[in-house]
Amino acid sequence: MPTVNEQRGPSSPIPIKRRHRHPVRNTLIVLLLLIIGSCIFLFGVNKWRIDFRLIGEPTVVSECGTPYQDEGAEAEVTGSILDFIHHPIPVTVSTESVNIHEPGKYTVTYTAKYLWMSATNTRTVEIVDTTPPVIELKHIDDYYTLPHHEYKEEGFTATDNHDGDISAKVESEERDGVVYYTVSDLAGNTATAEREIFYDDRNAPVFHFPTGEEGFIFKGETWKDDVLAEDDADGDVTKRIEKSGTVNTNKVGTYTVTYKVSDEWGNVAETSRYVTVKRKPYVPKKMDPDKVIYLTFDDGPGPYTEELLKILKKHKARATFFVTAAYTDYQDLIKAEYKAGHVVAVHTATHDYAQVYASPEAYWEDFNKMEDIIQKQTGCRTDLFRFPGGSSNTISANYCEGIMTKLAQEAESKGYTYIDWNVTSGDAGDTTDGNVMYENMMNGIHTYHNSFILCHDIKDYTVNMMDRFLTDAIKEGYTFMPITSETIECHHGINN
Repeated sequence: MPTVNEQRGPSSPIPIKRRHRHPVRNTLIVLLLLIIGSCIFLFGVNKWRIDFRLIGEPTVVSECGTPYQDEGAEAEVTGSILDFIHHPIPVTVSTESVNIHEPGKYTVTYTAKYLWMSATNTRTVEIVDTTPPVIELKHIDDYYTLPHHEYKEEGFTATDNHDGDISAKVESEERDGVVYYTVSDLAGNTATAEREIFYDDRNAPVFHFPTGEEGFIFKGETWKDDVLAEDDADGDVTKRIEKSGTVNTNKVGTYTVTYKVSDEWGNVAETSRYVTVKRKPYVPKKMDPDKVIYLTFDDGPGPYTEELLKILKKHKARATFFVTAAYTDYQDLIKAEYKAGHVVAVHTATHDYAQVYASPEAYWEDFNKMEDIIQKQTGCRTDLFRFPGGSSNTISANYCEGIMTKLAQEAESKGYTYIDWNVTSGDAGDTTDGNVMYENMMNGIHTYHNSFILCHDIKDYTVNMMDRFLTDAIKEGYTFMPITSETIECHHGINN
């Protein structure tokens, strides 16, 4: 019996090979269907999305002026069905819109992209101003306020994190020794500060003498003490002044009156004042008011002064001596001048321009030395003086600019009168010829009704011609008078 292969013949197809092709095809079909189904599932049934997670709160409050640091956000890809899949993806953040210097609400935007997908999220940033301003008080070293006086501000600044410098808005109020400061910014935040006032009084009262530091009256007049005292804290303390010393107005001489006063804080001031009772001025019985000569002598007394006093006595002429301490061996002649009825006045002790015009303080120091010598010789101080070189001198500017102007002002406040001249004999360096000097003086007295003649009793040629001048001037009806503080003033124009 033949087999199956034998019955079909050699040209018949083999059935086994045809059966092997169907499983492969089926497998491919299944795989394709699986892929299609998976795609439908993955991209159709399952909905892919990007999920955000903000790190921190969705709304953040930040203080104005404080740098804003965003906490960021995270993003991932996941599916609606395949929600177990969490694929992290990068996130970009935009904070440019946040103005940290201006209160308000701002939005921070987050963006994430993956394949065809894109998503955004936001966070609200609220910039607020809740910080009060800052008041800084300035302090001056060793600063204090006088008792009973209003505090004078040392200074302060006020700054705000949003408004900047608001010092001009600060209000202050002084109560019970404390200064209270308050300031508010535009947001209504308020700052306060306090300053305790330090009170102190370190200065003693100051004395004032309206008629001058030196007091001068004529014998027989009533002495009225015009001293005043003022304190920088207490004001007028004149009523608290304690006085010691007396003034005998019936006796010529210089008396010392001492004043003492204290303020409420115990600061004590004490000073002394010279009060001079002067001789009454010499007034001749007969005198032509248009023929008055004030003969003055500077720089002595010296070797020729004694002879000059004899000549003046011979003619019963009174003169004014502006004395120095240059010739110590002749200082006793100051007393002789005074006893003879002449007026003795100050011309400084040294007559050294560089020394006396170095400063106002140097001038008055030298001046007072001469006053002390005059008082020692005569028992009285004088209220008259003559500047070395006269008030119009310019050489003083070599040592101190403006000193003559200042000294003239101070002289008045001290109670002194300075005298210049309108006639010069020429013996200050112009001539040594007595005849020339005589002509200078005669021409001068014929020019002025009241002649203030400048001479020097330390020059022998001056003294030698004086008898001739006195004789002829008296013959012409002139009267020789001593200068007093009541005499009409003779002043030059001040040039420094």
